Amino acid sequence: MKVSADQLIFSVKLFVAGMIAFAIAVRIGLPNPYWALVTCCVCMNSMSGAIRSKAVYRFTGTFCAGFVTLAMVALFASAPLLLIAASGIVATLAFGISFLDRTPRSYGFQLFAITLMLVAVAGVDHPEIMFDTVVARVSEITLGILATTLVDGVIAPRSLEGALRARLHRWLPSIETWAKDVLDGHEADAQGEHDRLKTLADITSLSQLTGALRYDPTIHRDDLRHALAIQQRLLRIVPLLSAIGSRIAGLGEAERLALRPSLATARAHLDAGTEPLPDLADAVRSLPLDASDARAWQQLVHDALADMLTEMLTLWSEVSRIEAALSGKAKLAPALARTVSETQAFPLNPDIDHAARIAAGILVTYALLCGLWYATGWHQGANAVLFSTIALAFFGGGDEPGRAIGMFARFALLATLLAGILCYGLLPLAADFATFAMMMGLFMLPLGVWAAVNPMATLILAFGLSNINLQGHYSPPDFGTFVEASVASMLGIFTAILGAGLFRTWGVQHQLQRVLRIEAREIARLSRSPSRRLRDSYVQRALDRISVVTARLAAAGQVERSAGLLIRLRVGANVADLRSMGNALPADGRQATDRVLDQLRSEFDKPQPSSRLLALIDEALDALWPGDGSPGARPDRAIHALAGLRIALFERAPAWVPAT
Repeated sequence: MKVSADQLIFSVKLFVAGMIAFAIAVRIGLPNPYWALVTCCVCMNSMSGAIRSKAVYRFTGTFCAGFVTLAMVALFASAPLLLIAASGIVATLAFGISFLDRTPRSYGFQLFAITLMLVAVAGVDHPEIMFDTVVARVSEITLGILATTLVDGVIAPRSLEGALRARLHRWLPSIETWAKDVLDGHEADAQGEHDRLKTLADITSLSQLTGALRYDPTIHRDDLRHALAIQQRLLRIVPLLSAIGSRIAGLGEAERLALRPSLATARAHLDAGTEPLPDLADAVRSLPLDASDARAWQQLVHDALADMLTEMLTLWSEVSRIEAALSGKAKLAPALARTVSETQAFPLNPDIDHAARIAAGILVTYALLCGLWYATGWHQGANAVLFSTIALAFFGGGDEPGRAIGMFARFALLATLLAGILCYGLLPLAADFATFAMMMGLFMLPLGVWAAVNPMATLILAFGLSNINLQGHYSPPDFGTFVEASVASMLGIFTAILGAGLFRTWGVQHQLQRVLRIEAREIARLSRSPSRRLRDSYVQRALDRISVVTARLAAAGQVERSAGLLIRLRVGANVADLRSMGNALPADGRQATDRVLDQLRSEFDKPQPSSRLLALIDEALDALWPGDGSPGARPDRAIHALAGLRIALFERAPAWVPAT
């Protein structure tokens, strides 16, 4: 296997930080100096910003857990069962919150829960020393954090700026190519549509990176704001491209021919990154109409197409200007600069149902193992409890938690074997710190090289070093105790597989269907609420869901379903627009649109929309269309929403013809 320079640097940094933290911990007399070493293993990252964000959240979670532990011990010192129960409930709530928060901040809640179990539960029989244990734990974690941060700052620190700019360099050409394909009338096949949505998923993923970017001292806050502003405009462009493509695809041959000069002008603006002139929208609206009954429908499509082309090109021109400012090539106009400075990170949806089910599994597993521990008096029972919850917390949230936890178990078993070699083979050869460092180097450096490209190798380091009695004056633990602790850990991990399946169904297909049901419920809610704010938040949530579902479709081998995801988004947006206009419509128009929304709600579970729904949409268009049927009359937003709904659900249906 070829080892890169970056892997070697990562391994050396990890080893140096670990040895410094361990040496200082031993020197100042901390009771468990290996925790400082383990912290270095966990916090080390190839990117400086990621190290600092993880360090902040690890310290915060540990400190808060220590404070809560002392409070609970003060309340339940004389009732160990109540202390165990209270710790389990509080830790489960923290784990649940960590599943709701999809940013690096979730690590803080995970460490809070783990520390609470590690200190309060494991030390339940010795409440008198709990204060000393908490202080020592916080001190050891802090020391590991400081050592990791210091070493990273001295030895080849790496900024996240390169990763940020690499993302921009992927996004912009991909979106530009997508826009050109749409303007040229090229319809993507199933795989092409899926690849487009992968770009969308990459764009939304910036929100997960934002937490680390904020802690990178080499990235200016204004640069982050510029990147977020680009992200949010690209996310607004994506549904516009889908809608523009559907409208162009529905045009007749003569309309396409007449539209070609306008699309060529739009492409020129796209290439130059300039705002479109009003002449472009006027030209699209003024396209010649057939002498048939479909003139009204044609005018609707032309008007909507003109508005969407203008909006898309305006957003793209802003993206181009912001990107130029980010690269130092230009300055933003005051109005745009003010908008950019106010940009917030794109919100990531909390999946409350998913988090609640996982948390319930953690709580039941915790109660089961604690019951076993209490009933048998098993000395290593706390180990089983701890590792079961760790397995569920870190690996229980995926579509296939059993497979993920099983992989965790295999790596844990490998870690146990390597820890045994270190514990009983290498470390007894050490006579002083220099030889100790040599022996640790034989263990840590190869694994550090592996950990640079495979985060699971970090598990081997952390797991292995936690299972041996690594003190200043090394004394190998009794082999029977080592085996018993390892068995308890493995028992906890395998019990976690049971817990992962208690309240949820595994499988990509099931999770995909669940997400689609959530989408249907959201659209149903939109059909009842006239709130504009709800509409905007729905679009954000839908884009996030699409990015999540895209990976699941690939895993399930169902990339052909990708095209339907953006259609659902367009349906939801048009439903929201239609609902928001309801109160401003005349009585007959309001009743007609209500019938459309009622029928739509009744068909959410059907694979295809019915002809009844199409007829109701046409009746609503008849009710809202100007009485003289003049194509020059400007239809309002409700008519455009109905037209958008019709195109999204019945793209191949014949043109609507106003009732005479």
